[in-house]
Amino acid sequence: MKHRILFLLALMLTATSWLAAQHAVWWGGSPPPDGTTRDHSVSYGNGFAWQVVLGTARSSDTARDAIALSSGGYLVMGTNAYFEGNTVTHNNLVLYRLSEGGDLLWEKEYTITIEDNQNLLQFSLIEKPDGGFLMAGIMAYAYETNPRSCILINSDANGDTLSTITWSSPTMSLNDIKLIKSDFDESFYVSYRLSLNSQYKTEIFKLNYNLDTLAFTEIPEFFNPEHVPKPFGYMYKGKHFDSIFYHYLISLEGEVLDSFPDPFGDLANGMYPMQSLQNGNNVFFRTELSNPKIFKMATTTDAGEVLHINPRCFSGDDVWGFDQPWIFTPCEFSDGSILVPFNWYFDYFDNYSIGLVKISSLGQHLGDTAINRAAGSMMLVKVLEGGDGRPVIFGTGENGPFGGPFTGKDIFIAKLEAWNPTGVTTPSAADTMPLMVYPNPANDAVVVTLPTGAKGTLTVQTLLGSVIHSQPVAGNGELTLSTANWPAGPLIVSLTTPNGVLTTKLVKN
Repeated sequence: MKHRILFLLALMLTATSWLAAQHAVWWGGSPPPDGTTRDHSVSYGNGFAWQVVLGTARSSDTARDAIALSSGGYLVMGTNAYFEGNTVTHNNLVLYRLSEGGDLLWEKEYTITIEDNQNLLQFSLIEKPDGGFLMAGIMAYAYETNPRSCILINSDANGDTLSTITWSSPTMSLNDIKLIKSDFDESFYVSYRLSLNSQYKTEIFKLNYNLDTLAFTEIPEFFNPEHVPKPFGYMYKGKHFDSIFYHYLISLEGEVLDSFPDPFGDLANGMYPMQSLQNGNNVFFRTELSNPKIFKMATTTDAGEVLHINPRCFSGDDVWGFDQPWIFTPCEFSDGSILVPFNWYFDYFDNYSIGLVKISSLGQHLGDTAINRAAGSMMLVKVLEGGDGRPVIFGTGENGPFGGPFTGKDIFIAKLEAWNPTGVTTPSAADTMPLMVYPNPANDAVVVTLPTGAKGTLTVQTLLGSVIHSQPVAGNGELTLSTANWPAGPLIVSLTTPNGVLTTKLVKN
């Protein structure tokens, strides 16, 4: 790469498998007057700790990506499309910096100019170790046409641009660009798919934060192979052999190291995301071709050893009776549970709603929540874990308060007021202060900021579960720990209290 809703309806059913449905007044107040350059609305209560809408009254606004920041709060990325009639005149990239409570701290707009009817597609972002950000996406003249170009924007912690890199392929179509932050060292990955006449390949660059190329990997022949970074390289879904589907382990140079059969065998019923877990193992999801859909889950080691397989985590009958969900990337929470988010049809008018199902690491159904809206769809993009352990939903909503001249879309992000799966304590207001550590990454020492009234055990462990520090704590304030003898890499810092566990991540240089 250096060179190369309105009102949210409540689905209150009597079945015991229901956790609770969320009630919420989604937007309040009237639209701001035309000409407002940037708009932000936040409200509280009625099922949510807070709800935020972002966009402008003069554009159609689309959610692209959001991340929880190491310093607390969230960074939201979207695009604002401006129209003359039904024609896009320009399309800007926008960053919004929000506090942990949803307040808007700052915003940045990036004007990216390309010829004709420009489109900004598939943008994602990551946080750098110094607190700055990287953003990457695709620029297209029109949505389905070529050529396309990729852009990588490097910014500081205030969102101000430090540098940009653009690249394209003169002969092949570019698609499916991804930014992935490494959990193993101070690096990140940029990947994208190239296609021409039904011929495909995926290119992956591993870079440091000076934007130097550390490794280049090419995966040939596969249509959009899903890949998961590993310390040795990548795991990706491969091909059938003797009617069994196999996953491959490859080095950063693309050398095949090993392979193992898919824990469910064949992929006739579709392939849903695979993911690397905090402990280094892997989780796979699948659905059976049935009505209602049945969700399955399995975990394996990198060697393919099946640790657990659950042929039925939950089905449509267990939750809301849906039969056509669109699954999104599962989100592993700090307590080891996994939240499976998806969109599903709420009514006959094809309005999309949001479903959240929380399961244990063994695939046990812990609870579920439905979020529905009476007017217009809510297209889910991502689910984050808030600083207090509660889910934060992020996506694009139709018919929002700011309107928009064409489709009326706005960006939403909201934190659930309570999430209380079976046997899991809902955090009280006094317990929702996030556990903070700084500097992050740390060199020889780290400061842990304890919440008010904290009492319990502070533990530091590796992603594989090895405890490297543990001590009792009581009270509040700051605690300084020597990290000189701690292993380098990502670590988990946890405070176990009588009311639950607060967890955050730390990187040791």
